This record gives sequence, structure tokens and C-alpha cells, in this order.
Amino acid sequence: MYDTVVNHMFSSLQIRTPYLKEQCNSTDEIQVYQRIVGCELLDTVDSGEMKGWDSFNGLLIGTMSTNMEPDSLQFKIERFGVYGLNLEVSKWNTKYVYYPFCIKTLKRFLEEEKNRVKKKVKPRVRLVKKTLAGTGRIQVTCLATGFYPRHINLTLLRDGQSVSEDQITGGILLPNVDDTYQMRKSLEVKAQEFRLHNYSCSVVHLSLDNKLDIAFDHDANPSMVPIWWPFLVVLFVLVIVPVAGFIIWRRCAGVGVARP
Repeated sequence: MYDTVVNHMFSSLQIRTPYLKEQCNSTDEIQVYQRIVGCELLDTVDSGEMKGWDSFNGLLIGTMSTNMEPDSLQFKIERFGVYGLNLEVSKWNTKYVYYPFCIKTLKRFLEEEKNRVKKKVKPRVRLVKKTLAGTGRIQVTCLATGFYPRHINLTLLRDGQSVSEDQITGGILLPNVDDTYQMRKSLEVKAQEFRLHNYSCSVVHLSLDNKLDIAFDHDANPSMVPIWWPFLVVLFVLVIVPVAGFIIWRRCAGVGVARP
């Protein structure tokens, strides 16, 4: 079946190339004709939509779309009309060759990779703030990482209302080394504005039963004493106490020797 699909595709590209070369007035010895075709497999039905794109020498020249309905096949010619394109042959190839092969291939991959494809990993979400030195501004960042599948709805909120996207930076989905994903969104505000509002982060993901809301304490400058206090206690016990004891011992020893 694979050989049949490749042969059909190569033949159609080969037949149409001279027409497209003429329309482009191309004199180059090397012509680049590209076609990409993809389909989707849905849970509720046997198959979903199928789409294809053709380009010649870097120019999009046509698109194709279809679904389960037999008469749903549509071609949209972007450039050069239908030169070298036999619509009836293309419809037959799509309906009886490309479409069945694409769905069959997806089903096979789904069976082989179902444990990985259908896994769900909950995101680890943090809401952090950072003072930007010399600007008097604070950056509020919502970070979600370690989640799968890749689709996630990450929203920064001000007093419970979504912050406008034009004020937010980031929002790009990035892969992790363990096949999970991460996304972060950041907002910069004046320090005074930060103190006047409550900022939070909302996350919706397939792995979560309910929407996850994350917030932090509104104290923009938390005291560092709770962080350093355990360190100071340990330092006092391990260093200061032994040194003080050694000094006292030396003094006592010296006084004892000086007595008649």
C-alpha cells in the first residue's frame, strides 16, 4: 500500500510539473514541487478531516480538504488555475488511495504508541514574582511544566479577570527532555500597581479534574528572616559556641598557672 501511495503521488507531481514550470516562466534546471498531506483520527467516528497543500518553487499553488462524506472533497487553486491537474483522477486518488492509507497508518501508530499517546501527566505550576532592578517594576510569571498531552490553557489573572494578551509575554509551548511540555506567561507591572491588585494563575489541562488556580501572598517584599534564621542558629552552634568556649578555657588555664 505504501508503494502505491508513493507512486500515485510521484506520478501526479511529475505530470503537472511542466505546466507549472511554464506558468512560472522558470528557466532553472532544478524545480521543487512539494506536497504535504495529513489526516486526523477522532474518538467518536472512524476518521476525521484530511487536508493537503501543494507548493511549487516555494509558492503555495493549491489546497485540498475532505472528510468522511463521499462528496466533500474540495480543491482550492491558489495560483496557475488547474494547469496539469485532472480533478477526477485527483478525487479518485484521494478517496481510494490517500484517505484510506492515511487513516490506516494513524490507527496502526495509535495501537503501537497508545500508552504514550494516551498518557496524562499533571502540570507542576508555579506563580512567581521578580523585582526588575532599576526599573521600579515587578514581573509576574506563571510557569506550568512537566505536563502531557501538549495542549494547555494557561491564564494570568488580575483580581480574578484575565489579563489582556497584548500585555503578556511568552505563551510559547516548549518541549522538555522527558517528552513532556512547558509553558510560561509573564506580565510586567509597576510596583505600586502590584500592591493594589491580586494576581493569580489559572490552568486547565486534560490531566486535571478541575481548573487549577494558583496565587501567592500579596506581600511584595517578604522578610528574609525566616529564611536565614535556621542558618544563623547552625552557625552559632557550630562556630561561635566552640570558639567562645575555647577562649574561656584558655583564660581559665592562664589564670591557674599564674597563681603561686
